[in-house]
Amino acid sequence: MLVKKLFSFLVCSTFALSVQSQLSAVDYKDEKFISFKASKTFIVKTGNEKFDSELLQAFKDSWKLTPYDVISNEEFDKKISDKSSSFILPVTIETKNITQSYHYLAFFNGGKKSLKAYDYEDMIAYCPINHFLNEGNNLDCGYRVKNMLESMCQTIDLIQKKNIKGNPLNIAKALQEIYNSKSKNIKNRTLLLPDYILGKLTKADIAGLYPHRFEICTQEKIEQVIKAKSTEYYYYQPGITLNKSMFVFDPSNGEVVYFTYQMMGLNIKKKDIEELVETISGKN
Repeated sequence: MLVKKLFSFLVCSTFALSVQSQLSAVDYKDEKFISFKASKTFIVKTGNEKFDSELLQAFKDSWKLTPYDVISNEEFDKKISDKSSSFILPVTIETKNITQSYHYLAFFNGGKKSLKAYDYEDMIAYCPINHFLNEGNNLDCGYRVKNMLESMCQTIDLIQKKNIKGNPLNIAKALQEIYNSKSKNIKNRTLLLPDYILGKLTKADIAGLYPHRFEICTQEKIEQVIKAKSTEYYYYQPGITLNKSMFVFDPSNGEVVYFTYQMMGLNIKKKDIEELVETISGKN
């Protein structure tokens, strides 16, 4: 299929394979980031009306980092080699094992002949798609893409303001510390947990572990609170692709107030809720 072929690239970095799954970005003094700040960003149309319209509106509402425009798939093919351009689109990052891939909404710079020439560390900022639970198609994240973009904007801003440096793992750990310093606020609102995380983990399990207000809800409820910019809720958001990330987002502005990750895992388990509770309480 065109979308799979167009929006895929190959991981060539062994380091990237072993440590990354989390919302992150490159060192702001890295040449890639400097080039990104000087670029014009292009939103690559996917052909999915909901996803494309939600992402464009999110840019109109919150994007201030670079000038931007919208281009088609065909225009993207011609423009990808332009070093003065950057792009945002959902990507599938293929590894040498064809059964293992990462799935992200990502920013990256132009300058190479095709997506196949890019590797993991070419991404400027990214947010995992919840591939193995409710977003089996990369475009299924359209209902929350507004918060995804907002969170990436905030990540880029944090890296600059906090002067965060180092390799991707060090950057991720520094961001995790910042995000989780805000986790204590989660108990002040109702935490929405999507019903698709239930299975071996039951509502009774959660009630026995999570001592604060929570609600098991549909994806549609989360979409509604994002659109309403609600300040009554936070929502729990897995990002399970080749690795397993777990976030809590503020639907009003996309702020990440909790983040953790594991090298593997396809389901949310009791220990994941326990870790969240410990972080909220300040024990982690």
